[in-house]
Amino acid sequence: MKNTLLILLLFCSFFIFSQDKSVNDIKEIKKTIDEVLDRGNDKIFKGFSLGLLVQGQTKYPTPYFGPEVSGLYNDGAYHYVVDFYIKNFLVGFQLTDEYFYIENIESSGAVWKPRGYNGSYSSLTRAYWISLGYNIFNDLNLKFSVGFRNGPTKSILMSDKNPSEISQGFNYDNPSIFFNQSVNSIDKYSEVDYSLSVNYPIKLYKSFKLVPELGYSFKYAGIMAGVSVLFLNQ
Repeated sequence: MKNTLLILLLFCSFFIFSQDKSVNDIKEIKKTIDEVLDRGNDKIFKGFSLGLLVQGQTKYPTPYFGPEVSGLYNDGAYHYVVDFYIKNFLVGFQLTDEYFYIENIESSGAVWKPRGYNGSYSSLTRAYWISLGYNIFNDLNLKFSVGFRNGPTKSILMSDKNPSEISQGFNYDNPSIFFNQSVNSIDKYSEVDYSLSVNYPIKLYKSFKLVPELGYSFKYAGIMAGVSVLFLNQ
């Protein structure tokens, strides 16, 4: 009888110890699950933004025969921007309406086309950009873009204005080259450009943020500035 009671007591002690250990194991498992769920709340897709950048041209040919340059934004571009914020990365796309003084490289050398693709008042090129960015510090993002420029094409803005309207107040040194008469000029044009920019989302209202952006386009030394609205995934 004593032996039976001893065996029963040992079994109960082992069972109680096992139960305590199981409870501890369950607590640990629950803690791990909670941590995973908390990490899951940090969404992979954080949101997307829509915006506009204005670019001024600062690099001109030598010699230069175009209209008088009186400010940064005499000639430039309008970038229509959409960016997707994924974790610490940014993936974007830009469609750009351009009014640059563009340089063509031909067999005869460098040919500048001031205000003139096929009798037009502007180069009328368009660029398509692919952007990749990374969150380098807090909410500060560094964005690198590759642009594919081509033309001639119809402009998105000011397409209803004729060359004489555009030329008013520009003070051409030689009005005869308002339309490019070069026999060496080519109809089609394409090239690759690069840009670097930074942006910083600022809390606006609930699920919206304002995103100022400042950048630089390398081919024509263009300074870009603008703003986007970021729609957060909440």
